[in-house]
Amino acid sequence: MNKRIYNYSIHLLARQDYSEFKLKQKLRSKKDNLPHEVDEVILALKEKGLLKEEAYRRLFIRKWMMKGESEDKIKKRGSMEKLQFENEEFRTIEIELGFTDEDSIEKLINKKLRCKEIPQDYASKNKLRDKVLRFLISKGHRFEESKKALNDFLNK
Repeated sequence: MNKRIYNYSIHLLARQDYSEFKLKQKLRSKKDNLPHEVDEVILALKEKGLLKEEAYRRLFIRKWMMKGESEDKIKKRGSMEKLQFENEEFRTIEIELGFTDEDSIEKLINKKLRCKEIPQDYASKNKLRDKVLRFLISKGHRFEESKKALNDFLNK
């Protein structure tokens, strides 16, 4: 096992959590590191319990939930990093954080409209509604849920 690669990976893991896929990518991006040496180091880290995929997944879910992303969008982002999620992980973190997708939608609506004056004329109000709706959909929330929450907010 290459000691230089091992020490560098320890250095990286001391600063932040990595998934196996991301750490492998990062180590392979260095031109001096050979792929079989990187694989040996990854295996050694896993054996010693230093590469914790489960902890990384929990942090990943938590981070994106705090930003208002939907469960589906988080799963899609995770699949880019070869992460496999279990549905119970999302429920556990929702309980920890104390909010659901509906709460997240409401929080995003409040964030987007907190300093805005809600117009009274029909055209301007629809324009604002469409803009906020596009924002919610870009976060991965479903159209019907977003539309209902937004209408409830605007009709208060």
